[in-house]
Amino acid sequence: MWRTAVAPPPGAPIGGPGPARVAQRPGPGSYAAPVAVPSTITLPDGRRLAFDDVGAPDGVPVVYLHGTPDSRLARHPDDAVAAALGVRLLAVDRPGAGDSDPDPTGDLAALGHDLVALLDHLDLPDACLLGWSAGGLAALAAASVLGPRAAGLALVATVPPVEAYRDESVLAALGPSRRAFAELAVEVPAAELATEVAPYLVPLPITAELALEHVLEGAGEHGRAELAEVPGADAALARGVLGSVAHGVEALTADVARQLEPGLDLGRVTARVRTFHGGADPISPPAVGAWLVARLPDAVLDLSVGAGHHLLFPRWAGILRAVRRDVGC
Repeated sequence: MWRTAVAPPPGAPIGGPGPARVAQRPGPGSYAAPVAVPSTITLPDGRRLAFDDVGAPDGVPVVYLHGTPDSRLARHPDDAVAAALGVRLLAVDRPGAGDSDPDPTGDLAALGHDLVALLDHLDLPDACLLGWSAGGLAALAAASVLGPRAAGLALVATVPPVEAYRDESVLAALGPSRRAFAELAVEVPAAELATEVAPYLVPLPITAELALEHVLEGAGEHGRAELAEVPGADAALARGVLGSVAHGVEALTADVARQLEPGLDLGRVTARVRTFHGGADPISPPAVGAWLVARLPDAVLDLSVGAGHHLLFPRWAGILRAVRRDVGC
């Protein structure tokens, strides 16, 4: 459920010890390059939820949910774009990423309860959700809890619930590496597979330079071209990678395991959904969008024929416009 690595290297035993890794925990907001200290709230169970509140202060509220391995910083680097379009962007660190505390007992949908607390704190009756990659799956799960407080959903290159990987049309559309992972995902227990996969998602110990190399290598030729269209996009993703292990690899493992658990009820997502997919995306091809549209009560597929998994960055302004125009925000 992530952008870069999708499965252990050939020959690595599922459930085995995996490579040696040393977890690091940067201080709050200290992801190598200086970044603004986020806003935080204390949730009912005592955990901290961190978010950036940027864009137009009186604009349409849009909660941005990052992918894996990422943090709230893995977004378009110019928040002035959101401001110009009348969007108040609330970029949230999902539990265990960046400056948000891990949720040791929460399932995938538990984020919805965290977002209820966030909206209450900000005196917002509702908000749109915008999720990229694994953040799209998180948005779907949160919307199943938020009900009418999820005013609309925009899913960008989203990964689907694990049940989609039992569909032959979805499997056939995936790139070879992703297909190999998907076949494991429906056979191996979620916690077991997450424990094996997570250490391969971020090279540890991590530095800013290594994070940038990791982002560019994992993006592939097509993804690097998409990132190059937006100055600073690769650096933003690198900061996101650093933030993904702010609480150690254990928190990243828990995030992956949540994404692999079956049982998300898409019928509970009552908001209007627009799911954006690129025809050249091996991780979330248009077949993923078609699978979702067939199961969601109110959803449409937005296809960009030549786009890849990183279409979020060059299409950022257009996606925000579509959120306001077509998703109901």
